[in-house]
Amino acid sequence: MSMCEYCDTNESQVLKRVTVTRQRHGQWYIFEDVPALVCPHCGHRYFDAEVLEAMESRMRDMPADARAVTAYAISLSEKTA
Repeated sequence: MSMCEYCDTNESQVLKRVTVTRQRHGQWYIFEDVPALVCPHCGHRYFDAEVLEAMESRMRDMPADARAVTAYAISLSEKTA
């Protein structure tokens, strides 16, 4: 990939391992060590189709080594009186 579709930089994307969060049917999933090409200018991440399919597959059929984590959902929207 030669040009970032978001910031139009010509800098080469860098292969990194990233953390990705996804939500499906009200349930959150956190994927660690996901390979992605990352734009060094704006940080946009590009994933191979195989990586996206692997995440979809693991959300459908929870792997045995998945571990539960505790998280807090906090809204920053203003409360109206």
